[in-house]
Amino acid sequence: MLVELEIVFCIGRTYRGLDLFSTGVVLLAQLFSSSPLDQQRFQVLAQPLREGGWKLLVLEQLKPSPACWRVRSDGLVSPSLVRFDFSGICNRYIDSNGYSLRINQKDLATSHSLQLVQEGRNLLLLGVPQAPGNAMVVASAAINNRVGNDGFLALQLAPGWQLSRRTYNGQGLSHIYFSTNRTSSSPPPPPITPRVDTPRGVVPIRVIPYRPMQ
Repeated sequence: MLVELEIVFCIGRTYRGLDLFSTGVVLLAQLFSSSPLDQQRFQVLAQPLREGGWKLLVLEQLKPSPACWRVRSDGLVSPSLVRFDFSGICNRYIDSNGYSLRINQKDLATSHSLQLVQEGRNLLLLGVPQAPGNAMVVASAAINNRVGNDGFLALQLAPGWQLSRRTYNGQGLSHIYFSTNRTSSSPPPPPITPRVDTPRGVVPIRVIPYRPMQ
């Protein structure tokens, strides 16, 4: 039977001299494991937003057909799953509830965020620490002028990075890791000032079981 768990950490506070932010990160790293995935069943995309900026989207093909996305002749990707009821056929992961970083077997969901940053004609997917530190290049793509409502950028993972599934007590969850076993898979990017939202108070982390295809 599939169950839903809700885990709550106190972030950004201290209790009797204990740094609860650091404690929460350690507990999270110990709580979850990961399992490998067939990389061919996934597509990592950057969706252009009307108001400017980009949104990270990960698509998963659960069944062979119909296709959840289509690679166009110009190199852009059309998310064809919006044209049919994709329940049980496709999965999509659209925000930090669905994806996070995992480095050297440590879950970094509470200490790092994934951000898309445009540098000239290149788009970088960065792993950005909440505390002061260097951002890591996780994936990248050259920006195509034809991007639009039906044409998303396909991001290529940097060497040493792959997608894996978050697991809890051996059970796969509906959460994808951008994972690596290296401390840094590429040279530091040019100096940037990414937006960092430091969480305060009680931050709920929902654990949603992965539902495999029938």
